[in-house]
Amino acid sequence: MCGIAGFLIHHPHNPRPDASLLGREDQREAEALAMIERLAHRGPDGQGLWIAPPMYLGHTRLAIIDPTPDGHQPMGDSTQRYWISYNGEIYNYRELRSELQRGGAVFHTHSDTEVLLQAYRVWGREMLQRLDGMFAFAIWDQLEQSLWLARDAVGIKPLFYAPMQDRFLFASEIKAILAASVDPIPDRHALGAFLAFGYAVAPATGFQNVRQLLPGHELTVKPNQRDPRPRRWFRWPYPSNPTTWSRWESADRLGHAIRQSVRAQLRSDVPLGAFLSGGLDSSTIVACMAELQSEPIHTFSVAMALSSFDESEPARAVAEQFHTLHHAPLIDASHFDQLLEVVRHAEDPIADNSLLPFWFLCNATSKHVSVALSGDGADELLAGYATYRATHLARLYRRLPTGLRHHLLKRCVHYLPVSERKYGWSMFARRFIAAADQPWPRDHASWRLMLDADYSRWLRADDWSASLVRSIDAYAEPLSDAPPWLDPTECMLHMDLAFHLANDMLVKVDRMSMAHALEVRVPFLGKSVLETSLAIPSKWKGPQGRGKQVLRDAMRSKLPVSIVDRKKAGFVIPIESWLRGPWLDELKSVLNKEFCQETGMLQYEGVERLIREHALRTADHAYPLFTLLVFALWWNEWMRISPSHQLHPFDASRTKIRRWSGANLEAGK
Repeated sequence: MCGIAGFLIHHPHNPRPDASLLGREDQREAEALAMIERLAHRGPDGQGLWIAPPMYLGHTRLAIIDPTPDGHQPMGDSTQRYWISYNGEIYNYRELRSELQRGGAVFHTHSDTEVLLQAYRVWGREMLQRLDGMFAFAIWDQLEQSLWLARDAVGIKPLFYAPMQDRFLFASEIKAILAASVDPIPDRHALGAFLAFGYAVAPATGFQNVRQLLPGHELTVKPNQRDPRPRRWFRWPYPSNPTTWSRWESADRLGHAIRQSVRAQLRSDVPLGAFLSGGLDSSTIVACMAELQSEPIHTFSVAMALSSFDESEPARAVAEQFHTLHHAPLIDASHFDQLLEVVRHAEDPIADNSLLPFWFLCNATSKHVSVALSGDGADELLAGYATYRATHLARLYRRLPTGLRHHLLKRCVHYLPVSERKYGWSMFARRFIAAADQPWPRDHASWRLMLDADYSRWLRADDWSASLVRSIDAYAEPLSDAPPWLDPTECMLHMDLAFHLANDMLVKVDRMSMAHALEVRVPFLGKSVLETSLAIPSKWKGPQGRGKQVLRDAMRSKLPVSIVDRKKAGFVIPIESWLRGPWLDELKSVLNKEFCQETGMLQYEGVERLIREHALRTADHAYPLFTLLVFALWWNEWMRISPSHQLHPFDASRTKIRRWSGANLEAGK
């Protein structure tokens, strides 16, 4: 796993300028080095910069496959025509390598990076359809003077870009783009979506001049092309018609696909382990790992002081069954300073409070292994969330008389006692009542709202209603590309796969893991599991029964009954109690009148009311307040004058610089 960065310079007169025409070479080189340095945490094992004006191509390396110097990047092919900077892992690289060798390709390394280069030479851009992995890469064609960017199918690895008047910049993280003398300007439309859902919605970011390449998309850029258009290369691999698989056939197929995916993702030249929460998903991954390898597995979880939030006991039970080397550090409310680090590494504002425990989990894991397997993706594929059942209940709820819904039930939920347990009834009931009146599919999209229409009337200083409508429409928009035969449950899963997974869950996994130079692999999002899961009839997933029924069936003989039948717990922190207790002073300090006036997006009186009511336990505003807290911390970090935005001194000697000589360029393809 690595970081990529670079830029393509535009020139107003010559479509193929040489270095003498470009000027400012020293400044450009310094900016390219600064971009690479900002990504050093993603790749502590090496830094490289390849300069061939108008192209500056950089890389930071976390050495996983072929950790020898042969795998150093940016990497060129034998013709010196194609150069690549690549972040990710191609799990079927050995199979692709063998196929290419049968066609005459000669390899000089054992890396998957060289496989990508050779695949591009032979298959061109059609190679994307052959890849099973997570990736974001940039390939420069020195002969055609063309830059090609591509991102993996579901968005496991990030790729940001900034089309400027004088150049086109790209990087694995936004901070690298800002390091190249790009001013951070807030995107108020994107921030409106953040206040709605707790995350910015791709392709937008919280920064007006920085975009992100959507999952399953590619982009070609040439000198002087200032407004390149991304193109979609991936379509969700649904069968052409619904399958008629039985419950047990579905379970058998799913179990086989998961084992196949785990086997492929165990390929590594460095130590690897697994996250283990004690839930069904992570326990499934550990069970498959134990079946496929003989050496002891390192497993990792975090413990919490509050019992309803602590998952250490179920995790320990699974660890004991499979004789893993288990690690479970304790997290408590004293870690507010780490929340600042979380916001800094997340870059885009994201108010998923599981980022903080995940930060600690990745920190602990990175001390023992360089790669960890995770159970992410199973909920969105196999109906693991309570929101799927809530959407079905909402249809029944809307049959009740309007007066009963609006004048009795809606008022009653405000009198429910405030709970400090995980997912208290008051929070669930308020969210359900607020969203259940929305028609399908807006009701399902509305379960994810952090600040709904009621909160907007208290908080917003600008036009909220239009922003809220746009955000909900964006969540439901992927349905326009869904197969017509999907039933309601499958439609919900499709929305969550295309929208929530990529904008929230996978952002969390990438930023928090790479902050600690830890590679996280997600077997549930491997090609075999994805294709199988999308073909399984929805009645074997949920929500008619318990969610993920087909996964429970597949693992019933391999895991303890207590784990197979365990209710989904969720990986969150007790923000309800922390925001009225140890974090209350910090909350008041950052959500002040100056901040509200500076952003122009919030009314201070409304913010003050939420803080007061939550502190006095007259209402539970934990999730809205956490969203506002993250917004304020993000604004203070990125939108106010901060040293993190300035080019700072660094040791450029750590970066291996190679310059284009112009010699021996062959035609390549």
